[in-house]
Amino acid sequence: MKNRLLITISDIHGSKQYSIHEIIKKIIFIIILIFLLIGLGTFFYIKFLSDEVTTSKAETIIFKEKIKSLKSMTIKLTQMGKKLEEENKNLNLDQEQLLEHIGENTDKLESVNKYLRQVEDMIGIEPDMNASFAERIQEAKVNEKEKEKSLVKNIKNKVKKEKITAIQKILLLNNIPNGKPLNYKRISSNFGYRIHPVTKRKTFHSGLDLPAKYGTPIYAPASGAVVYAQKKGHYGNFILISHSYGFKTAYGHLSRYAVKSGDYVSKGQKIGYVGSTGRSTGPHLHYEVRYFRKLLDPKKFMFMDLDNINHISDRIASVNWKSILKQTEKLISLSTK
Repeated sequence: MKNRLLITISDIHGSKQYSIHEIIKKIIFIIILIFLLIGLGTFFYIKFLSDEVTTSKAETIIFKEKIKSLKSMTIKLTQMGKKLEEENKNLNLDQEQLLEHIGENTDKLESVNKYLRQVEDMIGIEPDMNASFAERIQEAKVNEKEKEKSLVKNIKNKVKKEKITAIQKILLLNNIPNGKPLNYKRISSNFGYRIHPVTKRKTFHSGLDLPAKYGTPIYAPASGAVVYAQKKGHYGNFILISHSYGFKTAYGHLSRYAVKSGDYVSKGQKIGYVGSTGRSTGPHLHYEVRYFRKLLDPKKFMFMDLDNINHISDRIASVNWKSILKQTEKLISLSTK
């Protein structure tokens, strides 16, 4: 009976005994243990879910509070926006009052304009009156009341500076190469390396080839002195003009000349005619722009004018524009004495 378990069951009819083997006893123990573990696991899982629900409720409350806060901020921002609109209207009114005050000083600025006209007359150019006093005043106005006393002086200095800059531009456009030297059809060969149409070798092309009808007039792109006007190797009939500030222009393959060596030419003056002399495959002008010993791309200079001279000159880094502007300032200064 050592390895058996006796179970006694009693009722009204009497008692009965049942014997269970020890192994069955262990199985029952294990089953009971499993049920206990499942019960504990279920308990802790339910507790975990309960904690999560509690946390979610707390986060929901916080989120609702944030929504209330955002609504409150939206109301405040709307009020601030209305306030800024009102301040902006007041500022516009202040600016209109300031412009009225500036308008009272335009008579004083007229004397500056007369002085500038005298300077422009001395150097033989037309006055640049594209920009009005009202535009300059609009740029120069100030917001602080303490600066009102010096406003007229600042505007005078600004007007003088801008006018001098305009004069410098006109001087440069008269004395350095700019614009198209002839009425051409297209650019058949650009500045830089190319396959030569005659030799069929890759060589550096020192200028632009501008096809045009035989005998088309060629004009000086700036004032200067004719240094060379005769045949020169593969250039054929060749002209070299020396301009101010170290610039030179060269013209090749001409059919005939309209100037000779030693002549002084003005901007826009006729200097020769298109041909096909020298190493050429057809009538065209070979056009070069030189700066001291440097070869420059003529295309940039051909599209230079009063409006874009600053933009284009910034793109031509090999030219000492700072030194050139100093020379123009000296010339303007001497012409006003």
